[in-house]
Amino acid sequence: QQGRRHRCNLCNYETDRLSNMKNHHRVHTGERPFQCHLCAQSFSVKSNLVVHLRVHKGERPHKCHLCSQSFSQKHHLKEHLYTHNGERPYKCHLCSRSFSHKSTLKMHLLSHTGDRPFKCPLCPQTSAWKSNISRHLRMHKCK
Repeated sequence: QQGRRHRCNLCNYETDRLSNMKNHHRVHTGERPFQCHLCAQSFSVKSNLVVHLRVHKGERPHKCHLCSQSFSQKHHLKEHLYTHNGERPYKCHLCSRSFSHKSTLKMHLLSHTGDRPFKCPLCPQTSAWKSNISRHLRMHKCK
């Protein structure tokens, strides 16, 4: 139903479209009815599944006009463009560091918390960064 405002009774979200409200409500319920048939990922909105399927198909329709890189998702291209223009919009609220990628900020925040969620499957080594464990695993293969 369009024409009137629909308000979420659990938060401040509001919209003119009832379908948007149904999708939004899944934020609160955790419902993710759209499952990828190629992997275990599931999504609360069908359009997110459609975008995700590009990863499996190798589709990368979002091309950088400054270099040869292309991306499956528009927001990945947007973040990539920050590396060309030097913009670093993701700022750490605990120190003065800033980053061009949101994922890099998330990894950086682990340095403040002391969390080390990545563990070597062969020994007790842990790390805040998955890449460190990948590098560490190569050391096991050398032995």
